Amino acid sequence: MPSLRSVRSALAVATACVALALPATAQTSKATAAAGKPQGGSASTSSERIAAVVNEEVISVSDVGARVRLALLNAGGQDSQETRQRLAPQVVRQLIDERLQLQEAKKTGVSVSQQEIDEAIKRIAEQNRMGRSQLDGLLKSHGIPQSALTEQVRALLAWQKVMQRRIRQEIAISDDEIDAATQRIKANIGKPEYLLAEIFLAVDSPDQDDEVRRNADRLVDAIRRGGNFPALARQFSQSAGAAAGGDMGWVRTGESSAEIDKALSGMRPGQLSAPIRTATGYHILLVRGQRAFGSAGGEEMPAPRPAAPRPQARPDLAKATVNMKQIVIPIESKEAMKSVKDQAEALRKSIKSCGDFDAKAKAGGVPESGDMGTLKVKDLPPGLQQLAVGIPLGQPSPVLMSQAAAVILIVCKRDVPMIQPPPQAEPQPVAAPPPPPPSSKDAKMPSREEIEHDLVGERADLLARRYLRDLRRSAFIEVRSEARS
Repeated sequence: MPSLRSVRSALAVATACVALALPATAQTSKATAAAGKPQGGSASTSSERIAAVVNEEVISVSDVGARVRLALLNAGGQDSQETRQRLAPQVVRQLIDERLQLQEAKKTGVSVSQQEIDEAIKRIAEQNRMGRSQLDGLLKSHGIPQSALTEQVRALLAWQKVMQRRIRQEIAISDDEIDAATQRIKANIGKPEYLLAEIFLAVDSPDQDDEVRRNADRLVDAIRRGGNFPALARQFSQSAGAAAGGDMGWVRTGESSAEIDKALSGMRPGQLSAPIRTATGYHILLVRGQRAFGSAGGEEMPAPRPAAPRPQARPDLAKATVNMKQIVIPIESKEAMKSVKDQAEALRKSIKSCGDFDAKAKAGGVPESGDMGTLKVKDLPPGLQQLAVGIPLGQPSPVLMSQAAAVILIVCKRDVPMIQPPPQAEPQPVAAPPPPPPSSKDAKMPSREEIEHDLVGERADLLARRYLRDLRRSAFIEVRSEARS
């Protein structure tokens, strides 16, 4: 099954505009008032669980689940319950930011037409060498509603338009600034420079530090488990390079913060950093190459191939046991199958715990319903073994359909020993000898136009981050507990 490249990479080509910071994550603001009854939002029914409230709009748990699946498809990561739980907090913050961006676009009179959205999605399909119908089929096969991609595209296009207005009004680069940047570049000739990719997560206030650090740790862990760095950067980074997979190009010593310079001094091509705290937030860096500044591109040291993902602990199904319960709804005829399925689905949504399950199993009156006792996982049919060890405790399974009945299962207790893989030695990157530093006479200098373009990008990045930070601080944002896992 092909892996879908992230929406941001396609839109970087699809839209001709200044490269901006297009934040994909948000850090939650503390509520300063009690939450009122949500109005609008994306919850399809009043009974659907709420993951977050942004001003008067709702983000539902199903919205979060759909976007988590889209992020996994983008990154090409392993789709497991553990991976989904690691990504969920970051996805919630991304959805919060998108709500704020769309609300600000509406407030400022910015709109995005359906034609613009369709054209952008068409380009996403083309980048993945498929037609629109094939893209829709790929999303469907992974259980991702088309609205998950559509709403992400809508928010991105709207925010680009909002930021374009701000750039025209607020960004102007003077000749003096270009002259000063030129002098800094000349002073760095011969010093190390690094070909970097970055994931940046902003910290808007001190009380968010722990939460943002945990999110950064989750992303590092996902990458080290084999996750795709560029795809995760496009989904979650808040830097201007997010649209290009976190690409920062060549970065010279002294251009970044002291904390980043210190971390880079001990890194080699192919290495991934731990989260680096600076005054603005956490940075995750991937060093793709290294050379002396002023060298031609030929001195670039290409990053080695990434190591194969480390083997992970896996469930020992031969020793695992579960306490499982079931609700069985018989199907009397083929014509009744759809109505029974609908009945079972409604029943499943109403179950919040094992206690609920017991009550509804007894109320059904079907003898096969109820407690199945403690079962050995190895004795279950192969199709049920992974479900038994994978579904969250106390939450009902999807409705299982056969010709004879609809079945809902729940696991209330579980004992699953893990098989630990043998320890592996950490591979050590081999550094090639550095090329001799170039002289100031031979150094390749960027043009004034290139320097101005870089300064505009830096200014736009800072402006976009501040703008979104101010929107978060002035908004009412409440994240419900079930969205934090």
